[in-house]
Amino acid sequence: MDAFEESKNDINMWTLFFKSSTTIFLHGFSASSHLFMLLVLSIFWVRKKHTVPTLENSKQILKNTYFLYYWSSLLSCLGLSFGDLLLSVLNYFSGYKHGWTDLKFFAELDFAFKTLTWFVISVYLHVQFSHSSERRFPILLRIWWAFYFLMSCSYLVIHLGLYWKCSSLPFLLWVSDGMSIFSGFLFCYVGLFVKGREDRDLHLVEPLLKTSSNQSNGDNEKGLSLSGDGVTPYANANLLSIFTFAWMGPLLSLGYSKILDLEDVPQLDNYDSAKVVFADFRNKLEYDGNGSVNDGKVSTPKLVKALILSTWKEILWTTLFSIICTLASYVGPYFIGAFVQYFNSKTHQTKYKFYALVFIFFLSKFIRCISERHLFFQLRVISIKVRAALFTIIYKKGLSLSSQSKQGHSSGKNANLLSVDVERTGLFSWHLHNIWRVPVQVVLALLILYSKIGLASLVAFVSTIILLLANVPLGKLQEKFQGELMDSKDQRMKVTSEALKNMRILKLQGWDMKFLAKIIELRNFETRRLKKLLYSSAIIAFVYLSAPMFISMVTFGFCVLVGIPLDSGKILTALATFNILQGTIYNLPDLIYMVVQTKVSLDRITSFLCLDDLHPNIAYKLSRDSVKVAIDVVKGNFSWELHSPILTLKDINFRVCHGMKVAVCGFVGSGKSSLLSCILGEMPRISGAINLNGTKAYVAQSPWIQSGKIVDNILFGKEMDKKRYNMILEACSLKKDLELFAFGDQTIIGERGINLSGGQKQRIQIARALYHDADIYLLDDPFSAMDAHTGTHLFKECLLGILGSKTVIYVTHQIEFLSFADLILVMRGGRITQAGKYEEIHHSGTDFMELVGSHKKGLTVVNSIDRQVTLDNSITSEEDGNLLGSDKPIEDDEEREPKNCKVEKQVHLEGQLVQEEKREKGRVGLSVYWKYVTATYKGAFVPLILLAQISFQCLLIASNYWMVWATPISEDAGPHVRGATLIFVYVALTLGSSLCVLIRSMLIATVGYKTATLFFNKMHLCIFRAPMSFFDSTPSGRILNRASIDQSALDKSIPNQFEEFLMSLVGFLGTAIVLSQVTWQMLILFIPMSVACIWYQVRYAPHLPLVLRGLTCTFPGRMKIGIVGRTGSGKSTLVQALFRMLEPEFGQIWIDGINISKIGLHDLRSSLSIIPQDPIMFEGTLRINLDPLEEYTDEQIWEALNKCQLSDEVKKKEGKLDSAVTENGENWSMGQRQLICLGRVLLKRSKVLVLDEATASVDTMTDYLIQQTINQEFSRSTVITIAHRITSILAVDRVLLLDNGHILEYDSPTKLLENKTSSFAKLVKEYTQRFSS
Repeated sequence: MDAFEESKNDINMWTLFFKSSTTIFLHGFSASSHLFMLLVLSIFWVRKKHTVPTLENSKQILKNTYFLYYWSSLLSCLGLSFGDLLLSVLNYFSGYKHGWTDLKFFAELDFAFKTLTWFVISVYLHVQFSHSSERRFPILLRIWWAFYFLMSCSYLVIHLGLYWKCSSLPFLLWVSDGMSIFSGFLFCYVGLFVKGREDRDLHLVEPLLKTSSNQSNGDNEKGLSLSGDGVTPYANANLLSIFTFAWMGPLLSLGYSKILDLEDVPQLDNYDSAKVVFADFRNKLEYDGNGSVNDGKVSTPKLVKALILSTWKEILWTTLFSIICTLASYVGPYFIGAFVQYFNSKTHQTKYKFYALVFIFFLSKFIRCISERHLFFQLRVISIKVRAALFTIIYKKGLSLSSQSKQGHSSGKNANLLSVDVERTGLFSWHLHNIWRVPVQVVLALLILYSKIGLASLVAFVSTIILLLANVPLGKLQEKFQGELMDSKDQRMKVTSEALKNMRILKLQGWDMKFLAKIIELRNFETRRLKKLLYSSAIIAFVYLSAPMFISMVTFGFCVLVGIPLDSGKILTALATFNILQGTIYNLPDLIYMVVQTKVSLDRITSFLCLDDLHPNIAYKLSRDSVKVAIDVVKGNFSWELHSPILTLKDINFRVCHGMKVAVCGFVGSGKSSLLSCILGEMPRISGAINLNGTKAYVAQSPWIQSGKIVDNILFGKEMDKKRYNMILEACSLKKDLELFAFGDQTIIGERGINLSGGQKQRIQIARALYHDADIYLLDDPFSAMDAHTGTHLFKECLLGILGSKTVIYVTHQIEFLSFADLILVMRGGRITQAGKYEEIHHSGTDFMELVGSHKKGLTVVNSIDRQVTLDNSITSEEDGNLLGSDKPIEDDEEREPKNCKVEKQVHLEGQLVQEEKREKGRVGLSVYWKYVTATYKGAFVPLILLAQISFQCLLIASNYWMVWATPISEDAGPHVRGATLIFVYVALTLGSSLCVLIRSMLIATVGYKTATLFFNKMHLCIFRAPMSFFDSTPSGRILNRASIDQSALDKSIPNQFEEFLMSLVGFLGTAIVLSQVTWQMLILFIPMSVACIWYQVRYAPHLPLVLRGLTCTFPGRMKIGIVGRTGSGKSTLVQALFRMLEPEFGQIWIDGINISKIGLHDLRSSLSIIPQDPIMFEGTLRINLDPLEEYTDEQIWEALNKCQLSDEVKKKEGKLDSAVTENGENWSMGQRQLICLGRVLLKRSKVLVLDEATASVDTMTDYLIQQTINQEFSRSTVITIAHRITSILAVDRVLLLDNGHILEYDSPTKLLENKTSSFAKLVKEYTQRFSS
């Protein structure tokens, strides 16, 4: 007994010594740290005082901006200094009264240095903020505050441990810890958050003149909105509101009462806006640490560095919260042994320890919960900022890519960059701290294990290291599979994007199913790579889910082998530690997966950012003093291919002075559009020089229209000037069109301007260029899509009117517009063969004569039909004798506006073509989940997956229960079973649970990819079978999102989420069952809280007017029908109705006695042929573009090329029929693309042929040859021709004239011309009037 008491006394002495030495060390470390800070701050202060000038007015600025943070920091420092002084005095009196020990001496030093240091910091803050230009807290203070907070938290944890072992600690220590943690948290908040607040408030002290430009640009209204009630409450939230997330209360309350709309969500603060975030990111990316500009080349390390520097504040906060979460999570396992020891003790005399233990458990969980919420919030902020920065830089890069880069980088790859790679990079923020948290958590777990089971923890350490080292080959394997998957996804998205963009032509030609089959084939190729990725992920998940069980099995086995005693307390401590370790190792596969995926995505983004830009020095800018010259090209040689020996433009020489009108004409493929491209700086310059003076505006041959309102397309971001806006609408003949639209200029334009005619799109594009008010205008054949009168009106009002003083270069096939040019450039074969005024070159060369000669043939055709039509009468107006002066013919037509037009304007918002994307409201129905889980094999795998997970949970509970039951309560008690039996049963249960994990993971991977593939096939079949109205009203971006980001979620994310949900659900049920057996009273609180959490997680929050009206007419077989009418009269809509792109609301359409609504779409469209208004070519080869269904021989293809005047051009190309066609056919001119479309119909030889402005983009000579070819090749077919060139119409058998969706006239051309008051006669007069020049 005496020996036992002696041993107990030794233990108590050792405990006291341990407590004393630890406390002395902590006081010494704290005193040293404060002394070091005092010295560094003094040096920093003295140095700064000699280098930084002072500003007299900065005090007022800073006090206004930082009143709250400055005073809170100053008062906190003074409070700490006073508090430490008080503690120092109390400690001094205690030492004076009871004697000085080493502990009290070091405590006195610590309190004294703290008092002095915090007082000096207070003085420094006061002086710095009173007499300095500093606008933020120095980095030295911010680092010290963060260090002080971490040190205070660590001291509290150590003191709690000492208190538990030693039962008592000096009261002054607890007071010091409380003061330190509270002040440290405030310092961290101020030090890390104030910079953001500072940037938000800086605009308040900027000079007013700086914001005047914003007001002039129309941005003032938006700017004001950001400073009012519309800004998120987070911007002005106080510390308590941020800590408790109370600032979200108003939005949550509103969301509970109604479905949130975009207008309900507050605006972001200026500091968090994409504009500010991107500006900061770009600065970090473009400048190195020395303040100099980088070489411009982006690398993955540079990109990562810029992203980190742009979000460093949030990263520091999340690091702090991660540390707190990690430490708090190990409080439970550390104290669980003491908890078991208390319950196993026969006497419960120390109840206060039990209450203290419960309070520690509660406090640790509370701290973990709060810090975890703030951690997740800041991680979301990082993710949003990263996405905003990458979205913006990719978009800006896309605007500056060179033509070569665009050819090698498809739109599908761009879509994947934005929707997949950027999204994945943003999501990596959730795994950012796992890189260091995993090893830290492993080390903490091993330390706890070492304190309980000694050397056996080393075995666990070795096992863990082996598993961590296995990451290297597994990570490389994942990276390989991920790269292959993304490459195959890029190929699929490229074809999908191209198909959606050209869906109209695919349906018209009956090629939609062919493209669908191609996409399905690419998807099958992608699925094979997806299977590899999913199965490898399943195996990795199995390995790491089984790893904690394997580690526990090895650890307990080693304990039994070497005789380390195991009791219930040690077992529960180890199991709790392994449980936390299981979460760490379970996240390891996701971490590897995300690291690999993010690296692949960052590499892909970097490779895109490294693509070549447009060379800035293709065109040199002349000084503004050079008033005379606007454009000067000297010995210019240009080529789309930099290293190609074949030049696109050769020996280009011309000079254009300000105010000149320059016309460019020539045959198809002569280089007219390329000439404009070189002036724009789009085409690489091989040699020579281009000099420009002034800003440029460009009107493309193929209209570019943005989805959105008409007014937004015209203004294009510029401020509304009502007077100029109305003047431009009038000049572009858009007034009447806007009156016919139900919403006027607020009408939403569909995808690619689908609800506008070709002429309307072109006129909106011209209006946008005019509103831009540039110095130089480049117009690429904009009048070809307009009827004679409209084209004449625009030429007069725009080119000669509004742009009368501007420099204009216009490409045109309308020879009648050439006589108004100050300079005419005739091109052939990439050269300027003739240059001069109309009179000068009229008889000086053969090229121009050929072009003019075709017009004379047109006049001959007109005269041969109606020789009684006198061109001298009723054409020339007495008021305005020039060619463009007659507006009278159109006035009669304008008076013919139908009376019901105004009635149709009363359409509600539902009358817009493009509707807002539908949102599901309320809870997600169980039927949605049921459809997903039963899609594959009718859900046959679901019971197997459930059985595997339930078996895993049962075996896991059984293994834990076995280890606790089979081991003694304490070391003094004997074991219930032998050591070999203990380990054998545990190994069997562990291996069984591991096998269940493998089965579950493999089954979920199988079901996941099969379900994703099934959904993909069904979705794409529905898309390709959808009517054209679906594509007209649905932006392609929505469809591409379904096929890219949503499909990626189906492929990978959703199966993982279902797996995690299943694990959580079965784990929850297992926990509930165990609780019901041990302490059923806990279920009273446990079940309602669980139900509330589940409820919270699942709760969230033919309309157009008729275009054609009452049409009744008959087209006799084998006859040539011409359809004419003003722009927007419904000509192209009638053609779409023939192909059932639009289904008739009333009436029927019959072809050869068959109601076309009663036969299959593919049968109908494959029997018809069309040359569409917009010539489309697909990426691939020329052969595939002519014969996508592979039905014809090479001889037949060459014969068709010869007939459509393209055989010579194709023979020049290296690949001949296999020559490459880039995306959208951009390496072919617009005219050549129309000839390719002609070649398609020549091969098909259908009985019904539709020509929808088929020759609008070719010269008149080529047009004449095409008309001859069509007349010969389709002499026994019904040919329906829509054309603005009257010469293409006069040779037909019947003319159908449409006006505002009604048939105005329908008869033979001769009979219509006999009636001088007919609308067709007026059209002919206008056209011949233009010819007469």
